[in-house]
Amino acid sequence: METIIVIITIIVMSLIYLFIGFGINKDNAKYLLAGYNTMPSEKKHSFDIEKYLKFFNPFFKRLSLYPPLTFVLLSIFLDGDFLILVWALSQMLPFVWFTIKSLRFQT
Repeated sequence: METIIVIITIIVMSLIYLFIGFGINKDNAKYLLAGYNTMPSEKKHSFDIEKYLKFFNPFFKRLSLYPPLTFVLLSIFLDGDFLILVWALSQMLPFVWFTIKSLRFQT
């Protein structure tokens, strides 16, 4: 049962990342993109949303491969609860990189 829950979690996470990568575009970013949706109008006009989305969308499309790949790789070396713990913590690493790289888009 635990294995099924882990597999479903991995699939759902990957699908969410994939939907984000394909779903957010220039038209709906004003509603869906955190930070951009709360920017004042004058900042939105100076923010290059198209350039940001060229960074954002491919990142999330590639990120959809990260949960299954890391689980398979970590399962070679780890098992049981420690595997799940290390895998869950490793899911934060791409977002650290994403945050650092997205700072260049600040206005």
